Amino acid sequence: MAVQASVQAATPPQAPPAGATQPAFRQEASPSSPSPSLPTIPSPSPPESLPAAPQIASVQLPPPSPTPAPLPAASSPLQQSNAEATLPPEPPPPTKGAYKSIVFAKGMECGDQALEIGDLPTVEACDKVVANKEECGRYFMFSKSHPDWKCRCCSPFNEDNGPGSPAWDVYRAQYPRSQSLPALPPTPPPMNPFDGLPVSEKPRPSWLARKDELVVDGRATERGGIIILQAVLSDSHSTWGSKKVQKQKDRPDWLRAILATNRAHAEKHGHVMVLRAYPTEPQLTDWMIKECGRRTIQLCAKINERETYNWEKHLMMTDYLLSPQEFSHVLMLDADAALVQPQLDTLRRIAKILDDKNKALFLTDEDWLDANGKGRINGGLMYAKNTEFTRGLFQDTFAAHVAGHKLLKKGLTGVQDLRCTSNEQVCLNDLYYGGNNKYILPHTIMATGKRYNRGAERGGEAHLTDETTEIMHWMGGAKGTAGKALCSGYGRDLTFGGPQGYGCKSR
Repeated sequence: MAVQASVQAATPPQAPPAGATQPAFRQEASPSSPSPSLPTIPSPSPPESLPAAPQIASVQLPPPSPTPAPLPAASSPLQQSNAEATLPPEPPPPTKGAYKSIVFAKGMECGDQALEIGDLPTVEACDKVVANKEECGRYFMFSKSHPDWKCRCCSPFNEDNGPGSPAWDVYRAQYPRSQSLPALPPTPPPMNPFDGLPVSEKPRPSWLARKDELVVDGRATERGGIIILQAVLSDSHSTWGSKKVQKQKDRPDWLRAILATNRAHAEKHGHVMVLRAYPTEPQLTDWMIKECGRRTIQLCAKINERETYNWEKHLMMTDYLLSPQEFSHVLMLDADAALVQPQLDTLRRIAKILDDKNKALFLTDEDWLDANGKGRINGGLMYAKNTEFTRGLFQDTFAAHVAGHKLLKKGLTGVQDLRCTSNEQVCLNDLYYGGNNKYILPHTIMATGKRYNRGAERGGEAHLTDETTEIMHWMGGAKGTAGKALCSGYGRDLTFGGPQGYGCKSR
């Protein structure tokens, strides 16, 4: 079948208005010193069959993790707070008439609520009941202004990172836990962030970057080919699944359906699919820590979580463009997007478009949204041919994120004074439309999102059976409809696993 695609070679856009600023990159540095910096890690040598990247500038990237581990190494205060969490010593029980509440987190809720205990008039009354409830940890939440909202206890080790709420406070329990209840463990049980994800049961390949896991390798050869990357990083809002250990395997149906659909597509067309579930540490850059002021590292990480998780995509692109596996093309796809036309080998079709137009990078806009979306890059899909330009580009973007307000003075691609202190999508748009676009446009195609990255909202999902939409993206509130749509909603099961398979089985 001839490849028919609505794409445009990048043409020089209008210059930005005078005074427009450029985006900036994230720097990975240890927060243990006032002005830390990442160790300089030499970039892996590119495959012999591909041209070497020019050594224009030194790029600092986080060192790769050589082998997977049950828990991330505690190399930063944030990691130590997770890996070494222990129950504090029990305070002495309050003496009669001398109860004084201990506020642990003012204006906050529990990170996870274990039990709604009931209407109790005071903090002390709540504390007494918590001591006799097996489900409760050693912290609880209470609203003095609204005691009718009920006393609620936090589940063990989940008193932190709850949503802000001015009327609530989290308190430390002072009445000793009843001896008739099972003792709480001294440390939280380890959590495997890959629980509930469709990881291959075959031995883990040694070529995987950091702590990534293989989903499927459909190649007929040992090297080369096309790789699909998706990051599933558990956030504080439990978007990708509960952060509670006992519920980690219960991934949302929409996520399971999307991952199963992409797995089936990769297997059918001979591609590789890899997931990342461990965020690369340290997540915070020097400039992020500085901007957090006196906030704790843990709170700072939560505030910046969305940005740091999005920047992980550029780090993954770098990891696999430089992989010794010599992948010919690398696709970075948001974990709420799926290849929805199994009868079409979409990724080889796009590869042909790139070759025909002598381009190396394939991006899509948001023209499906409205007139303002046309020409605006959506960072949920990045498809790169493995070239000197693309290898340099994603090192440049990540290095600029790391440099922050200090700017990336000169990058591997020639970009100068690059600033990326917002998210990665803003950075790509600023590169494409800003003063550095002369380094980007000759290598880039801006394609229609209606075909290659269509949002499922605003009637977009109705195009699921239409070959004019090859990749569907369930952004934001549209996520909840993906499970039914991919499993049975449009007369076909795109996961190819049946109603009892990983992607479609009811939980």
